[in-house]
Amino acid sequence: MSTIAVSAPVLSRFRTRGPVKEAGISLGDARGATIAAVIPVHNGAALIRRAIDSVLAQTRPVDEIIVVDDGSTDNTAEVVKSYGRLVTYIYQSNSGVAAARNRAVQASGCEWVAFLDHDDEWLPGKVEKQMAAVATNPEAALCYCGCWRKESGGVIELRHLPLNQLWPSARLRNPFPPSAVMVRRPEFLRLGGFAESLSGAEDWNLFVRCASRYKLVDVDEPLAVWYEVEGGLSRQYEKVLSVTLSMMETTLLEGLSGLKRDMWRRRIKSLAYYRAAISARELGKPYIDFLKESLREWPFPDIAPQRFKTILLAAIPRKVRS
Repeated sequence: MSTIAVSAPVLSRFRTRGPVKEAGISLGDARGATIAAVIPVHNGAALIRRAIDSVLAQTRPVDEIIVVDDGSTDNTAEVVKSYGRLVTYIYQSNSGVAAARNRAVQASGCEWVAFLDHDDEWLPGKVEKQMAAVATNPEAALCYCGCWRKESGGVIELRHLPLNQLWPSARLRNPFPPSAVMVRRPEFLRLGGFAESLSGAEDWNLFVRCASRYKLVDVDEPLAVWYEVEGGLSRQYEKVLSVTLSMMETTLLEGLSGLKRDMWRRRIKSLAYYRAAISARELGKPYIDFLKESLREWPFPDIAPQRFKTILLAAIPRKVRS
């Protein structure tokens, strides 16, 4: 992750101000390959309008906007239905974000599907630039772009992983948020879609499986804004740890064998335990055991070198530190 700080006004200049008028939108105007925007939502009435408006503001219009309401109990349906024919609204009982995305892709008739979480947004040129990238790389099954991350402390640009650096980094961490990704629909279905049992890591799992089988292409420019929810998955750190370890053998270590596989297994476990330690510490929960396990699995500084400082500080009494 880079440390480029960007003020909120920088982002605002990219956005379309005011309501989006139906008369100016040309959904279904397929020029070359077709693309659908897929938006899963659960109780997102307060934020989903921003996401939908960012799709409607694209310089290259999408051919479908599909919103799957995952059992919302607020007025999400009312907000989405206010867009009329511009948006396809599908309701399902609460089944999780992976199931909602899968449902939307199944309902789409487009060649490409682009994911957008209901609390994120796209910058206007995203679809145009990504579609141009796949047009010049017809063998690609997935295209990703750079991304801004918006959090309480401001806006930063996520470190963009170019294709030649994607591996082995993707074995250790999710290389990009869903809102930066578009996938060719036939390949998505061939892969079986998002694994609905891997809550919290279903996107990482799919992207790794796709990258290990198909060609990818990237656009080295931040074209999406990822709004990080305070707490987020950190509150589910034990679940995320369990899910990471469970998909390690089947996905993250795929294609490796022997000593190389064992070394990568230890690296992955080390980083997973360290992330659990950091999340637990932020929540005021016991975290030292996670940290010790991280160091036991991989006691070398090439993986999260700050672990050593963290455990040393933990060993110093609070009064001495202050």
